[in-house]
Amino acid sequence: MQITNKILSFDTVIFILLFGLLPIDMLNGYLLRDVGIAPPITIAQLYKIILLGFLFIRVNSAEKVIFLSLVGLLLLPTVCQVATSFNIKLVFADAVKVIKYLGSVLAFFYFRTVFTNKGFLLKWVFRWLLFSFMVLVVNISLKFFGLGFPMYTMDTLEIGSKGFFYAGNETSAVLIILSSFLMYWFRCYNKNILFVVFGIVSVLTGLYITSKTAILGTVLSFIFFLLFKPNKKGISVKDVMYYLVLFFVIFPLALYALVSFLKSSDVIGRFSYFWDKLDIYTFILSSRNTFLLDFIEIFKKEYNIIEMIIGVGQSTFETLNNDHIIELDFFDIYFAYGFIGALLFCLYISFLIIKSKMKSRQYKTNIFASYSLYITCLLLVLSFISGHIFNSGMAAIFMGCVFSIMYYKSTFDNTLL
Repeated sequence: MQITNKILSFDTVIFILLFGLLPIDMLNGYLLRDVGIAPPITIAQLYKIILLGFLFIRVNSAEKVIFLSLVGLLLLPTVCQVATSFNIKLVFADAVKVIKYLGSVLAFFYFRTVFTNKGFLLKWVFRWLLFSFMVLVVNISLKFFGLGFPMYTMDTLEIGSKGFFYAGNETSAVLIILSSFLMYWFRCYNKNILFVVFGIVSVLTGLYITSKTAILGTVLSFIFFLLFKPNKKGISVKDVMYYLVLFFVIFPLALYALVSFLKSSDVIGRFSYFWDKLDIYTFILSSRNTFLLDFIEIFKKEYNIIEMIIGVGQSTFETLNNDHIIELDFFDIYFAYGFIGALLFCLYISFLIIKSKMKSRQYKTNIFASYSLYITCLLLVLSFISGHIFNSGMAAIFMGCVFSIMYYKSTFDNTLL
């Protein structure tokens, strides 16, 4: 009985900490940007390390060994750099960055156990993700009142909003995860009005962020779940009527509202700014293709054979690239962690896709498996045209949660709202 109480108390603390993730990120952005406090480890990083520590305690022994092995493998290039440069600080700096990469894996292990053994906690997962979505939308909307930070600053022009979040690019990944999950949830449980409301709010929030990733991800999710109802085969008369109402009533109204919003928003200004300066391919990738080609030349000159295999570590990679990443996740992983890191990334994604695909075949019981498959594929595609997806510390725990929700088993007669 004592063991059960300890487990429950750990889960209670973990869920309390989960609700604080985005509020802490807002506070972190305010302290870094407005107050100017820049400690070696930020308050958001410290908060996530504490949360991940609790997750680590709760996973089983085999998962602990896997996680620590992954940390060791990704720190191997850093250790090699320390052996030649004698800069021990690299280990501490890269350890934080490695944990950021692997945060989704640890979260996946924890939530897999939750969904497998404690499915009743799904209602709290829903409340957490709903709360986080509301915090995100309100935070982005603060720019209407002159608060928060612009998403982009070009010359004297301030475009879009990231609210008080410091890492604006990571905000897009969080928005896509939260909004797509809620849209799937409402469609899955036949809450069609809420689905439409949250879908429209999600798209408008993506537009106000002015990130192509946020806009593309929210629009695709809204259209996809509108056309394909989760875990249902065939189409009924009710579905036909629903689509007719959407097509002839809601779509025209939504299109009119969208056009009106675009005319008065910063989206057109940002796109026009880059359209005049870049070719179509470079415009779509926001110059990331240029960054990649530039670093390939550095890669040829600076990397030896061993470093091409195991990488140079995140800090050394960023130093070689003028303290930046390329913002294309696969290539960032390869240049920092070599073939080992790239292989581990491919194995992780392959496992998620194959496992969720297999579970989605039992669509009457594994009702969220098709969502795990969808969000994995969507984030993978977006990671090849934008950055800060799989290396997002802000999105990592949310990502691990939605990846693992494929393990939840239930039937459609469950009432969770």
